[in-house]
Amino acid sequence: MHQALNRLLSARFAAPVAVAVAATRIHRESGFDFGRARARAGFARGHLLEVVVYLPGGSGARAESEAAEALVQLLVGEELFERWIGKVSATPTARGGPLTVLNTRTEEQAALPIERLLETVHAAISGLQLGLSALPSDARADDWFAFELAPEPASDYAAQDDLVFCSTRTPELKKSFLRSEPFFSGRFSNGGALFAYLKYESPEPDTAFRLAERTRFEAALSSSLSPAQGLVLGVGLGIRYGYIDLAVTDPDCVEQRLLPALRAAGIGRRAWLLFCDSELEQDYVPVHSDSPPPYRR
Repeated sequence: MHQALNRLLSARFAAPVAVAVAATRIHRESGFDFGRARARAGFARGHLLEVVVYLPGGSGARAESEAAEALVQLLVGEELFERWIGKVSATPTARGGPLTVLNTRTEEQAALPIERLLETVHAAISGLQLGLSALPSDARADDWFAFELAPEPASDYAAQDDLVFCSTRTPELKKSFLRSEPFFSGRFSNGGALFAYLKYESPEPDTAFRLAERTRFEAALSSSLSPAQGLVLGVGLGIRYGYIDLAVTDPDCVEQRLLPALRAAGIGRRAWLLFCDSELEQDYVPVHSDSPPPYRR
């Protein structure tokens, strides 16, 4: 657990690039001139920022959006881009000149010069974080939301690819993970919580048995977590595996409390703690010292 957290905290990213340098590079590589472009950013689903770049004289070609995405990555830096930016698109606008353009679109008028994109992104993130707590605001609510899915049959399943049914206290977070969007725990917590899940093999075909088994493991986790250490956020059953979603705010509790509680509850060897963060998708914590590696995509 500590290794995964340290990897997340110590990741190295390319820094933002000055606007003139970035625009020149993109112009050289793509032929599109973003020197007078404007941009706006706003939050969409999963607390991901969507960026629209208004390109004077653009045609709406797909290559323009690809170039705009490369430009945004340079302007905001790799860390913000990978953890906070979702969709980037380019929208053509009038090239401009001595004549006044009438009926310009409201959203374009609200856009800012591309030079201000980085500060705009920082301001948006700061505003979101002011409304966050150590755990998602709905994490301690009594309301639970259910999802049904239809996974394709396979010989084995990575992540939660075999999930058939799940119930969660944090639907926005859960949907963001299930959609395979870029996931970063910091978009849902301002207190350093790491969102993870227990995955364990549950080959018994009897549904009642599987539900009782999952309830036993859920109780073991809930009883071993204090409010200051974390919280159970959701549960689920898949074709082959069972799942329990967690928010962990104290990494020490994993080895000291969670794993011993699961072993005492009789969980099998094929059981792991995995992480929702995209940067940690190759990391895992085995429940048993001899647990085999989990299946990967």
